[in-house]
Amino acid sequence: MGRLMFSLAVILGASCLLLESTVWKHGKSEPEPFYTELPGVDLSGLTPKQKEAVLKQLNRQRCPCDCMLSVAKCRNTHGCSLSLEAARRAVEAARKK
Repeated sequence: MGRLMFSLAVILGASCLLLESTVWKHGKSEPEPFYTELPGVDLSGLTPKQKEAVLKQLNRQRCPCDCMLSVAKCRNTHGCSLSLEAARRAVEAARKK
C-alpha cells in the first residue's frame, strides 16, 4: 500500500510540474485587451446594449480552435474560421433577442 501511495504522489507531483510549465503558466500572462471590433463580423443592426453584451461575451469566451485565446482576440490576431463562426452565431443570437 505504501508503494502505491508513493507512486501516486510521484505521478501527481510530476503532473503538477508539467502543468505549471505549460498550461497553468499561460494563465499567468497579462490579461487580454478588450476588443471592440470583430473582423469579418457584421455588428450593425445591434442596439448598443446588444453590441456591448456580445463583445463582453466574445472577449471572455475561449475560441473553439484551441488557440487558448478569446474569440475576440482570435478574430483580431489569429483569425481562424472557428472564431468567425462562433462570433457570427453570437451576433445572430443577440439579434433574435
